[in-house]
Amino acid sequence: MPQLLPGHGLLELTKVRERTEITRSQATNPLKLITPRRDGSAAWVYSSTFGGGLVAGDQIHLDMQLAPNTTCVLSTQASTKVYRDPEKKGCQQTLRANIDDGALLVSVPDPITCYADAIYEQQQQFHLAPKGSVVLLDWLTSGRRKRGESWDFTRYRSQIDVYRDSQQLLTDRLLLDSRDGPLKSPFRVGRFHCLAVVVLVGKVLEAAAEKILQSVAEQPVESNSSLIETASPLGGGLILRIAGITTQLVADCVTRRLCFLESFLGETPWARKW
Repeated sequence: MPQLLPGHGLLELTKVRERTEITRSQATNPLKLITPRRDGSAAWVYSSTFGGGLVAGDQIHLDMQLAPNTTCVLSTQASTKVYRDPEKKGCQQTLRANIDDGALLVSVPDPITCYADAIYEQQQQFHLAPKGSVVLLDWLTSGRRKRGESWDFTRYRSQIDVYRDSQQLLTDRLLLDSRDGPLKSPFRVGRFHCLAVVVLVGKVLEAAAEKILQSVAEQPVESNSSLIETASPLGGGLILRIAGITTQLVADCVTRRLCFLESFLGETPWARKW
């Protein structure tokens, strides 16, 4: 068995009788994978790093393989902190997940919080079989507001790619670079302090996606709103974007929009956290 590079992890999930079992779990420092046993048929995995955050030069990579008819929740213990990087080395996280027919991956980490002068990049790839499904959440805060930091990081870059049966369904990019001007400018993030993207793809998620699309479409557009949502259909699913003036407002919106996950998991991913 080849040795994993530092910061790399590997997860393989298989359906055994009526439960999803983690048949392979490996991780090397600073990455840690916590796999508590829960009631219900889904497997739960929490990723963490030494010190609870990322320092300059960290390279974290996780490969996941979901066998047919498995269900997995991938989350974090708390928000991922990206520490100051005055030497501008940068740090990176990547996730690659292969999701087989009948399998469901629910990737719902806590938000990324970049400290002043931080440089962070992440890439996520989801490769779905024709009947595979994924729910993914990608979000970030403006920083440590109680310390007077608000959008004071150097650069944040996020990339999401979703493929179904080798055909690309979605490519989504977000780049916030201070070299292009102040991030808190009214023409950029402005008064908002939390941004989120939610993606639903898969046959079993079509009904939930349709309800969310209809609900968002029916919402009135209000001037100076504290929370803004916009949703677009995506191959039977959707992509939902949320911006809020506080992290809590966005968290409340996410939990409300994804409350249907209880029917798949037996509880929502946040039942024991928020």
